[in-house]
Amino acid sequence: MKSILIIDNHVSTCTLLHKFLTKHKYIVETTTDAIHGLEILKKNKFDLLIVEYHLPDFSGMEMFDRIQKIDPEAGIIFMSGQVTLKNAVNIIQRGALNFISKPLNPDELLDAIKDAQQEKINMRSEKSTSKPICLNHEPTPDTGLVWGKCSKAVDMMHQVKTVGATNYSVIIQGETGTGKESLARLIHSYSPRRDKPFIAVDCGSLSKEIASSELFGHEKGSFTGAHSQKTGFFEQANGGTIFLDEIANLSLDIQMALLRALQEKVIRKIGGNREIFTDVRIITATNEDLLEKSETSLFREDLYFRLSEYVLEVPALRDRMEDLSLFIDFFLEQTSVELNIPKPRISSEVKSCFEAYSWPGNLRELKNVIRGVCLFLGEENMIEKESLPSRIINCFENPLEKLMPIKHDELMETAFEELKTTDLKSTALKAEYKRILEVMNKVHFNKTKAAQILNIHRKTLYSKLRLMNIPY
Repeated sequence: MKSILIIDNHVSTCTLLHKFLTKHKYIVETTTDAIHGLEILKKNKFDLLIVEYHLPDFSGMEMFDRIQKIDPEAGIIFMSGQVTLKNAVNIIQRGALNFISKPLNPDELLDAIKDAQQEKINMRSEKSTSKPICLNHEPTPDTGLVWGKCSKAVDMMHQVKTVGATNYSVIIQGETGTGKESLARLIHSYSPRRDKPFIAVDCGSLSKEIASSELFGHEKGSFTGAHSQKTGFFEQANGGTIFLDEIANLSLDIQMALLRALQEKVIRKIGGNREIFTDVRIITATNEDLLEKSETSLFREDLYFRLSEYVLEVPALRDRMEDLSLFIDFFLEQTSVELNIPKPRISSEVKSCFEAYSWPGNLRELKNVIRGVCLFLGEENMIEKESLPSRIINCFENPLEKLMPIKHDELMETAFEELKTTDLKSTALKAEYKRILEVMNKVHFNKTKAAQILNIHRKTLYSKLRLMNIPY
C-alpha cells in the first residue's frame, strides 16, 4: 500500500500526517475540503483513504457512501476526536476498515494502515477464489435442518450463504432456542473451511480457572492436576471454525487472551514457552446485546469490534409464525423416526393452541413439546389438547397470557385503577407498574424471563401482578 489520500478539515492534521507518512515511504496527498477530496478521487486511484468522520460538508456515513460510489474498492479509515461507540460500529459494519481516535498515536496509525493493507489482500483473495466456489456450493441434503419459507427466513438464509463464503468473524444474535449453533454449522458448511474441523464451545460451562486450558491447552505439570499435555480448542480447530456459544459469559481476562489470539493468530499453552500459529474462523452466539454490554465494561469493546465483522440477527419464532406449521411437521417427522412410529397428526384444537402460544423457548421449546406429546397419542395416532403442557393450554384459554401489544393500554388501566392519588408513593408505584408491564409485553408474558430482566424473584413478580389486578 503506497498511495494515501488524507481528507481532514484541519490544516495542521493534514500537514502532520503528510510529513509522518512521507517519512515512512508513502505517497501522500491531502485536502481540507471534502468536495475537493472527492474530485481528487475521481481523477486518481488511491490504495487507502484516511478521512475525518465529522467533516463540515458531509456526515461520516454520507462521505463513506460518496467514496464508495466513486471507487467501491477503496479502503477507508475514519478518524475523529469525538469517537462514539455507535458511530464506530455502524461505519465499520458498513465497510470501513478502521476507526481511530484523535489525537493520533503514530504506532496505532501505522498498525491501522498495515491492517488495512492485509484486509485488502484478503478481500482480493476471497473475490478471486473463495466466493465463487462457496456460493455455488450447497451443503449436503442430509443436514437435518429446516429454516422456513417466510420473508425473514429467506433473508436470513441469503445472509448465511453470503457471509459463509467469506472468512469474516460472525456474531449470531438471537433468543435462546432459535437455533444459533445450527446456523453456525451451516455458515461453516458454506465456507472454504468446510472440510476442516468445526469445534463448538459452550462458554457458559468454562469457569475462569479452566477457560485458558480448554481454549489454548496446557503443558504437563504446568499446574496442579496437569498430569499430561492438553491440546486446546484453538489447536484442534486449526484451519477450521470455532463456535463460541454465549460468549458474554467469558471473564474479562479470558476475553483479553482471546483478543490477542485472534489478532496475533498465535497462542501459547499454559506453562509453555513457544508460540503456536493458529488459523481459525470465529463464530460467536449470544442472546444478549454485546454492544450494549461493552458500554458497561462487562464485555471488551475491542473484542466486540474484532468479532463483529458481521452480525446475523435470528428472528424469534413468534415473529415468524407463518412458518409454524412447517416446523411442526418437521419435528413430527423427526420424532416419528426417533420413536419408530407412524407420523402423528395434530387436532385442529392443538393447532389453535400452538398458534395462540408465544413460544418464549422458540424452536427448542417447540421440538421438546412435540417430542413429549408424541409419547401420549390418542386414537388414530392423533395428538390431543389434553396432552399439551398446561402453560400452552392456559395461553389458549386465557388470551391475556399472550399479552400482545394491543392489550397494553387496557392492562395499564387495570393496573392503575386503584392508584388515583398523586402522592409520592403512588407515583413511584405507577412507575414500577409501568416498567413491569413494558417488560411483560416485550417478553410476551413469559414470567420467568420477565423476572430475570427485572432482577426480582418470580414469586415477587407474581405478588406484584396480583396487586396490579392482572391474572397470571
